[in-house]
Amino acid sequence: MERLWPHKGGGMRMLNLSQVQTFLAVIDEGGIQSAAERLACSQPAVSQQLRKLEEFVGVPLVVRNRSRAVPTRDGDLFLPKARSLIASADRARAVVSDRRLVVHASGNVGVYLAPRLIAVFERDLDRPGTVDLVITTNRHAVDALIAGEADIALTEWSEDHPAVEWQGWRREKLVVIAGPDHPLAKERCIPRQALLDHPIIGGEPGTGTGRALAGMFGPDAGRLRVARQLGSTAAVKEAVKAGLGLSVVFAYSVAEEVKAGTLTMLELEEADIFKTLFIGLGRESPQSSMARRFATFCLASA
Repeated sequence: MERLWPHKGGGMRMLNLSQVQTFLAVIDEGGIQSAAERLACSQPAVSQQLRKLEEFVGVPLVVRNRSRAVPTRDGDLFLPKARSLIASADRARAVVSDRRLVVHASGNVGVYLAPRLIAVFERDLDRPGTVDLVITTNRHAVDALIAGEADIALTEWSEDHPAVEWQGWRREKLVVIAGPDHPLAKERCIPRQALLDHPIIGGEPGTGTGRALAGMFGPDAGRLRVARQLGSTAAVKEAVKAGLGLSVVFAYSVAEEVKAGTLTMLELEEADIFKTLFIGLGRESPQSSMARRFATFCLASA
């Protein structure tokens, strides 16, 4: 971190806070060697940083001798200002580093996966309340990330953008669900074409499920009888329970209902359907940023 400073030759020079930290380490530790150990660098590097600082201010700041390094008179005058500069820099860094991480997640991911991930992440950090979770649509999550309103997006699809870095996160199985009284409920496995004969709840174009169905049926996707657009998996499940049609959802989102017998899970004869979930973050996010740490944690937990 640096501060601009005028000098006799015209233009601006910069006060380097790394050099100021080196000066403080030399004074506090009483010598070049001890300062180097504290800063985890070499003694020549400490001497060079100190020399550059003295060149910048135009006066010697430290008396170097064999027994102990002590400040000169000018060094004594500079010392409280140096401590104030470093303290101000630390406060400025804390304003940013202590900010809560904002995660926008699409509906299913936000409801069924993100809360547990966040709980473990915060527990590992020993910092409860570090993450703000916003549950929204895929479209809004992507837009929030591009606009800088979100640090992380957890979505069911990705979208190329120069400012965004996407990583495939996990592959999740999609299943067909039916109400317990549906004509297909007693079938364990059905042909894909059977979906064309019954109303489909959800899966409208543009949604994550809609994209999966389009990929599965190709040109025949237009023959699907998408009957109702309910906006949430919870509403879809209730509609299916009521016998209004079939639906295609993430297997993890109906595990409890299938176990309780309120919904039936149907396999497809042709092949299982999987959908990749994505993590998006700013391409310029530093490696040390909380966004990078959270993304790395999610990938390791997949």
